[in-house]
Amino acid sequence: METLKNYTINQETVLITGEYSSLGKLCTRVIEGERTFLVDLKPLEIINNTLLGLGSDFRGGRKSTRNILGEINMCPIKINCNLGIWLFPTKSYNDDFCVWFSLMHVKKTKARGVRRTEVFLSYNHTFIIEMKESSFNSRRQKAEDLREAMFNNSNRPLTFFVEPKKGFNIQQKEGINPYLIF
Repeated sequence: METLKNYTINQETVLITGEYSSLGKLCTRVIEGERTFLVDLKPLEIINNTLLGLGSDFRGGRKSTRNILGEINMCPIKINCNLGIWLFPTKSYNDDFCVWFSLMHVKKTKARGVRRTEVFLSYNHTFIIEMKESSFNSRRQKAEDLREAMFNNSNRPLTFFVEPKKGFNIQQKEGINPYLIF
C-alpha cells in the first residue's frame, strides 16, 4: 500500500480519516478519485497544512465558520472557495477516527438500521458510517449553509473610493490632543 509523506487536499479528495499504520502510528487514509492511500500525517495536520498554503489555518477556519454560522460544534470548514472544497466532520475533530467528507463528493445517503448510514460518494464509492442518517445530513447541511453564506458574502457589490479634491493637513503637536487638522 502506498504511503505518502505529505498531501494537499484538492478537488478529487473525497474524504480523509484517521487510520493507524502497521507500526501503530496515527496516519490519514485518503480517498482521492479512484484511488486510496495513507499519508504519514494526522488528518488535522493535512487540513492545517492545506489551509496554510492558502493563507489560513485550521484555527482561523473554525473561527470564521463560527462567526458565520454561530457557536456550533463540529464545524465544517472551507478549504478553497474558488475550487468548491468544503469539508465537514462526522465526530469531534479531536477524535482519531473522525471522517472528513468533501461536500462536493457526497451524492446521497441511505439509512442502514438505527445508527448506520450508507453514504454514496463520487467515483461510485460508498461508505457505511456508524451514525444516524439524520445526524449525518445535519452536519452536511451545516456545510451547505457555510458554502451558501460564503458565496453570498463574496458576491456583494464592490464599493469604489473616489479621492476628494482636497485632503486634510495633519500636524503633530505637544499636549493632550497631539494632532491639529486643517
